[in-house]
Amino acid sequence: MIKLNKLTAGYTPGIDILKEISLHVRKAEIVTLLGPNGCGKSTLLKCIAGYLTPNSGQIEIQNNEVGTIPIHRKVRDCGLGFVPQTDNVFTQLSIKENLLAGGQFLTRLDCRQRIDELCERYPILRKKWLNSASSLSGGERQILALTRALMARPSVLLLDEPSAGLSPKMLTDVFEAILNIRKQEEVTILMVEQNAIEALHISDRAYVLAMGKVALCGNAKELLNDPRMRELYLGGRAA
Repeated sequence: MIKLNKLTAGYTPGIDILKEISLHVRKAEIVTLLGPNGCGKSTLLKCIAGYLTPNSGQIEIQNNEVGTIPIHRKVRDCGLGFVPQTDNVFTQLSIKENLLAGGQFLTRLDCRQRIDELCERYPILRKKWLNSASSLSGGERQILALTRALMARPSVLLLDEPSAGLSPKMLTDVFEAILNIRKQEEVTILMVEQNAIEALHISDRAYVLAMGKVALCGNAKELLNDPRMRELYLGGRAA
C-alpha cells in the first residue's frame, strides 16, 4: 500500500533530513516510525502526505507514484488520510462542523450516512455534537481528529504522534481506537510515535530512524526485546 524507495528530502537546499529512506507498509498493517527527536520521522510523513516534495526517490501508494502530488489531491484521489500532531481539529468549529469538513468531497447523502456510522462507533461525538472542539478533552479531541480523517474512507492513514500530550488513560483509549480503526476499516496505518513501548504493542512492524536513515526495522514484538532498540532509540549503549 505504501512504498518508499531511496527517499531523500529536506527543507533547505543542500541539507537533507531524510537520506535514501526505503520502507513499505502492507495492506491493513500498523507500522510505527520510532527514533529520537530530529531524526526525520515527521518529515517523512509530510513527504508521503504531500506537504513536502522529496529531492529524490519514489513514493508509491497502491502502486502509483505520488511523490509530487499535493495533499488535497492525495486525500481525494489516492485514498489518503492524515492526522498531524498539532492543529488537527478546527477548535472554533463544532464536532458536527469538523466532520462535515472531513466529508467535503462526499455526496450529501454519503456524508450523512458516514457521520451516522462514525457517531454510532464513537458515541461521545453525538453526545457533544454541537460543542466546539476546543471544549473537548485531549483524548476526545484526538478521537475527533481520527474520525474526521476517516470521513472520506481512506485506504491509507498517516498519524503523527497520536498520543502526544495525553494522560496514560487517554493514551490507552486512543491506541485502542487505532486498533479498532484497522479492524473495522481495514485501513493501512503508518504512525510516528514517541511512546515506543505502547506503540510497538499495537503495531505489526516498526522502523527506527537515526540521523535521517533507517537504523533498524522488524517485527514489533521482536523489536520490543531487541537490545539495539534502547541504543538506537534512547541514544545509549545496550546493556
